Amino acid sequence: MNPLQISLIVVAVVVVVAIVLYNWLQERKYRSQSQDLFQQQEDVLLRSSAVADRAANSLTQRAAVEPSLPTRIDPQIAVDDLKPVPAITPAGRETVITEPMPDLRALREHDVSSVPVEPAMQTPAPSPVSRAELPASPADAMVDFEVRIHALDAIPGSAMNAVMEQLRHAGKALHWWGYNLNSGAWESIAGWREDAYTEVALVLQLADRNGAVSEEQLVQVCNQTRQLASRYNGVAECPDIAAALQRAGELDLFCVDVDVLIGLNVVSRGNEVFSGSRIAELAEAAGMLLGKDGVYQMRNAQQETTYSLCNHESAAFSDATAAQLTTHGITLLFDLPRVADGLAAFDQMTSLAHALTEQLAGQLVDDNIRPLTQAGIDKIRAQLAHIYRRMEEYGIPGGGERALRLFS
Repeated sequence: MNPLQISLIVVAVVVVVAIVLYNWLQERKYRSQSQDLFQQQEDVLLRSSAVADRAANSLTQRAAVEPSLPTRIDPQIAVDDLKPVPAITPAGRETVITEPMPDLRALREHDVSSVPVEPAMQTPAPSPVSRAELPASPADAMVDFEVRIHALDAIPGSAMNAVMEQLRHAGKALHWWGYNLNSGAWESIAGWREDAYTEVALVLQLADRNGAVSEEQLVQVCNQTRQLASRYNGVAECPDIAAALQRAGELDLFCVDVDVLIGLNVVSRGNEVFSGSRIAELAEAAGMLLGKDGVYQMRNAQQETTYSLCNHESAAFSDATAAQLTTHGITLLFDLPRVADGLAAFDQMTSLAHALTEQLAGQLVDDNIRPLTQAGIDKIRAQLAHIYRRMEEYGIPGGGERALRLFS
């Protein structure tokens, strides 16, 4: 081993010894400081215990001198010095107390805990109607998608009007209902009125003659109502969209199957034509009224259209042009699902068709311009009876409120 190696070993040993010595000195220094620090601190737990003992001793000494008294008891007052003291009742009326105050010495002979303490009287505040107490909204569970809004702050009509405008093109009939707390009933909401409601029902029709509602339309309605409700510390409860879409699809399929429009045509023979004025005379004699759309309508006692009469050609009927109008045919139309007591109405329409055929010297044909015999009419009537039975069984009777909404 050469001198250089020996020197390095010695240096290393010295360095290690120096490090160990330095660590030992530092540890000793910190231990001494810690002991001094903790010796200066007072034991909080011991101090709390001592304070509690002193407080208990003080209370024991007080109890030996004087018994505890209820804080709500007034000092003793002589009965002769008693004066009426006014007190305010919860209803705001003044009541005069004429009974003497209790004897303080008599109370001291009883346990304080036995003295009853009457609870403070409070006037109950009126509470809003709970959801369970609300009557059902005018929505029809069979044909409608209802979104309910429950809000803490009343929603004004102006706020709902903005949403109404956004949903106006939702594609289906949309109606807003608000619960009136004063009348205890649901009422139709008009956006231009400043009425405000905490309970709102938004009702979207699931189907009509244009088809079933789409998923996009349902999602749009739910999103808009949720945003509206959140602005007034409320929530919007939307039904399950998948279930609503299935219900809408089934409803639409049924409606397509029973949506029948029957037409009976009276056409001229050869090159002859019918006079517009003659048609108007016969239609009005039968009790029909000319509508703004240029179509004659037969109405029942409820002013609902049972069947109609229109020009087989493109020109519409008009009082102003009746004298100049000529046509090769007219058509009697029967909108099956929208007519109540449909078989009777159909019989009335076929009787008028036969009368017009005779008086106009024309012929009765079907939509394919084939002669329509009585046997053919009876076959149509039998089909109508079957369809009406199906609608009744399904819960959508012909001419009923549901039918008028769905077939529009």
